[in-house]
Amino acid sequence: METARFALCLVLVGCGGEDPAAAPASDASVDTSTAGDSTLDVTDVIDVAEAAVEQKCATCHTPYLAKLDLGKHKDLKNRCLDCHKDAVAHQADPAKVRASVDFSLDVCATCHADQKTQFLNNDNTKPGKYGGSIKTSKYLDFPAYQHLMGGHGFTVEYNEEGAHANALKDHIEIKRKQNAACLQCKSTPVAFFWGELRRGQPTFGKDLSWADSVTKIKTNWPSTIDHGTSCSHCHDPHSTRFRVIRKQMIAAVLERGTDPYEPAYNFVPKTYGELEDKLNEKGPDGKLTVHARRLVGTLTCAQCHVEYTCGPGVDKTILRDDFPWRKLRDLEAYYKVKYDNNQDWVHSGTGLKGIKAQHPETEFYWESKHYKAGATCMDCHLGVSAPGKPRSHWFTSPLKQPAVTCGGSLCHNTLGEEWSKKVIPIQEKVMTQAKAVELGLDAVLTKIEALNAEGTFDPTKLTQAKEHFMKGLLWWEFTVVSENSAGFHNPSEATLNLTTAQGSVDAAKALLGMP
Repeated sequence: METARFALCLVLVGCGGEDPAAAPASDASVDTSTAGDSTLDVTDVIDVAEAAVEQKCATCHTPYLAKLDLGKHKDLKNRCLDCHKDAVAHQADPAKVRASVDFSLDVCATCHADQKTQFLNNDNTKPGKYGGSIKTSKYLDFPAYQHLMGGHGFTVEYNEEGAHANALKDHIEIKRKQNAACLQCKSTPVAFFWGELRRGQPTFGKDLSWADSVTKIKTNWPSTIDHGTSCSHCHDPHSTRFRVIRKQMIAAVLERGTDPYEPAYNFVPKTYGELEDKLNEKGPDGKLTVHARRLVGTLTCAQCHVEYTCGPGVDKTILRDDFPWRKLRDLEAYYKVKYDNNQDWVHSGTGLKGIKAQHPETEFYWESKHYKAGATCMDCHLGVSAPGKPRSHWFTSPLKQPAVTCGGSLCHNTLGEEWSKKVIPIQEKVMTQAKAVELGLDAVLTKIEALNAEGTFDPTKLTQAKEHFMKGLLWWEFTVVSENSAGFHNPSEATLNLTTAQGSVDAAKALLGMP
């Protein structure tokens, strides 16, 4: 074994079978001699071979090596080989062997085992009346939903979100039809390679079907099926800096800034490099600045927890992938101007084009009390047991551990476990209002469908009633169905949104002659 590995070392110095004598001078400094050492340890030989690999990596991948040298990973024993397991074969025949990119949690867990364990944690509990990590049907909380959404794909199957680690599995197993753009939130390889060419060929993108994308994940990164997203979604593995990789979110931030509704917070970078620098900005104490910490705590999560267009739409001509990066009050005008409302679906009951919101936690959270106080998603959903302690990577409801997310020595230090008792009443108030809107929408749609069948009602009034219904449906669905906090991320806005939805219901009823 020792002889074989030593021979490998000699080949690597010439990278790909070159004559070692013709290797660059930098390679000549790699000592492969055994003179004076008749008891050469095999680990010493491996280290020499890896040093040769490292030097050859720098020949083509200088930017990555530069980032590695400046980051915390610079002292990794095996450098590139720790994460790129086929680096040796790639250098021996780079034309045929692609360098692998390993998105498995196991790679990082070599040093960060606690974070892997935390991320994969799934206690299958429901700490309050809403949410939790138990996979249950949304139709249980919203029994009229399938009727109200009039033929949209989410009426086939729509489940309450489970643990983060199950996101990709749940997505693959769900019955409704999917599209490839959605996989960017469920799979780090998809998000990382989206729209990019590798050796002239697209890895993932709009031209690859959902089924083919899933097959490619299973073939090239099979272990990620068990966790979907990975560390490198938010952490650059070379520099160890914070980052975001969702390309459409980057585009939205470059256009409108990090906080488009708060001038005091908003940072509008000219390039992605400027954005990444701001995410990693440090003060004189060597720690992240307050601004950087707030951006890291929101934008890394916002890569997925936003409203975005992710399907082929009404016209079936293009797989849209777009972040409006706007509050609900501005969303209708945005889609009307940009897509003429072709981005989602035609409602089977009204015949009108509608907006199906995704998971707009970030935009809904903007302008809230906690947002204005500078709290971030991480502050509430990734607990810290005490100041100075590492942040947990268990992405979960703060109600499961309020002492380390809300209370303790953090924000609400006088509340601790009692804080959960203040959350539930807020959610109950919002959801009671939402239930009234849901019942009203259901009654209006039932009347509309009956009048459609009769064909004798004033067509102008009927069309106006349908328009009011579609507006009320959007404002209700966005606020309490697609957004997953039962109103708690922004209680005052939830109340306002549902009041707007109720106003649309009342206007439709008046037009239809309903009590």
